[in-house]
Amino acid sequence: MSEPAAGTPFLELRSVSKTYQLTKTHAIKAVDSVSFSIAEGEFVTLIGPSGCGKSTTLRMIAGFLKPTGGDILLEGKSITALGPEQRNIPMVFQNYALFPHLNVFENIAYGLRARKLSDDIIAHDVAMICQMLNLVGTENRFPDALSDGQQQRVALARALVLKPKILLFDEPLSNLDARLRIQTRAEIKRMQTLLKITVLYVTHDQSEALSIPDRLLVMNKGKIVQQGKPREIYDFPSTPFVADFIGNANFYDVCVISVGSANVQIALQDLEFDVSLDHCDHHPTKDEMALLSINPITITIEEPDGVLGKNQCVCMVEQCLFTGHAFSYTLAFRDTSIRVLQPNIQGAVTQFVPGAEVKLTFHAQAFHLFRIQE
Repeated sequence: MSEPAAGTPFLELRSVSKTYQLTKTHAIKAVDSVSFSIAEGEFVTLIGPSGCGKSTTLRMIAGFLKPTGGDILLEGKSITALGPEQRNIPMVFQNYALFPHLNVFENIAYGLRARKLSDDIIAHDVAMICQMLNLVGTENRFPDALSDGQQQRVALARALVLKPKILLFDEPLSNLDARLRIQTRAEIKRMQTLLKITVLYVTHDQSEALSIPDRLLVMNKGKIVQQGKPREIYDFPSTPFVADFIGNANFYDVCVISVGSANVQIALQDLEFDVSLDHCDHHPTKDEMALLSINPITITIEEPDGVLGKNQCVCMVEQCLFTGHAFSYTLAFRDTSIRVLQPNIQGAVTQFVPGAEVKLTFHAQAFHLFRIQE
């Protein structure tokens, strides 16, 4: 097999689509002309709501589903027509998919035995991967005698022992409790970095998606709507959907008062703010109505002191939910409501109860302005 040309993406999807023909007259396009590429050794996460097409995309890459259109290339060579057994692209599933009648050793060795490797090589490779994933001592146990975390590590070991160049994950941590999810995703990232494996990881969990990848692909209604580094997408969403799905943003219709060389001045009820033109998805015009996005984490909440400065107002607390790392507030904001997320710094943060008056400070440099869609 010839070496791929310099600059060739390791994995590339070119206008890949998947359509399900439900009846003679009704079809659903689960994936709609998706194109993206992944570099060798890169960790990429594909995130989106349920039903957006992310798992379908993953299954087409693995070879479990045949695309309706487009092409999938690995190291510059088309693999679209190849079956899953010809691709060496293992997948770690949400439900682990372990063989209940096989012990841990045999579950991990399954793919190696399918390749007809010698018993000595199989024993060596399984022992090495068990050592790496802290599974030593479990080799003779069966899946029903393992915890969820151990089962997930066995599923990961079964994939990694094949020494794949690329590894796919489909919602792999959704069955684990919160603490185990954090531990296991850190373990996945450590293994990927150590072994320099290319990873495409599918999830709908925002914290998971933001914490481990080199790059993030946001998917909605069968299309990739934004891609970039996790912090770039969180700080600079390109659409209201991304601002809502990734940042749980507040949205308000606002009126454009004036447009300058660098900023646009907007009116949100009786408040006025300057928003950078770099944070607008279009060039607004005077008197235009636009959609303002405010991330709850970018609003400061404090006790009122009788003095209101620029970008400040007084609101009343309607609800306070304590999540451990933060206080999540819903406040009456003029004739509507607003959500504020305040990090919990022990000894330095006051918890405000429903009915309390508070002062909000808006950090307009973090605002984003979008065109109102017809």
